[in-house]
Amino acid sequence: MTTTGGGSRQQSDDSALAALAGMSYGGWQATILSAAALIISGFSLYESSFRTADVEVFVPPVIRYARDSGGSVEVFAVPVTITNAGARTGTVLSMELEVENLKTHKKKRYYSAYLGEHQVEPNATNRSFAPLSIAGRETFTETVRFYPDGDALPQLVDDAGDFRFTLSLLTAEPSQPDLLDRYWHHAPAPISFERSLPWISDEQLGSRRITIAMKIKQPPPEPSAKAGATSNAH
Repeated sequence: MTTTGGGSRQQSDDSALAALAGMSYGGWQATILSAAALIISGFSLYESSFRTADVEVFVPPVIRYARDSGGSVEVFAVPVTITNAGARTGTVLSMELEVENLKTHKKKRYYSAYLGEHQVEPNATNRSFAPLSIAGRETFTETVRFYPDGDALPQLVDDAGDFRFTLSLLTAEPSQPDLLDRYWHHAPAPISFERSLPWISDEQLGSRRITIAMKIKQPPPEPSAKAGATSNAH
């Protein structure tokens, strides 16, 4: 009887320890899951409400070259798409376009003067460029017309050829930056791209106010295997 009683108490103790271990294991699981849920919730709140403005600009494969004021003032009409991946509003105060003639290696700066396509009528109403306020997770798309920043003459584009562009955005800084603005806010990086002007006509650019498409330079076609074999045969 004594032995039997001792065995029963031992079994009870073992059961109690097993139950305690199970409760302890379950408690750790609950703690880990709660911590993970808290981290995910905090990250979601940051992304949706507190993330600083994250502005980027994109340019399509085709831009246009034109002239104003009877042909003396160069104009680059550049379609742009500006995205804000942050949660806070971002403000673009102005844009700057630096253009390099890859044939002469001369450079010139142009500023964002107007919005919209180049006007065929010289007296048409123009929409002046104004600061762009882009809300979080929003996108802005429009054609920006860039005019010379300074003297219009001499002109940078005097012949067909290849040109390198560097587009920079000047954004507003918070007047009273908080901790996130101080450590996480950054200005958008300039983007560079090259386009080719296939031909040029001073008369048509000046009197007819046409625009000329500038496209991405296409690499020369590679010689085919058949052409190479024919050449070797000769």
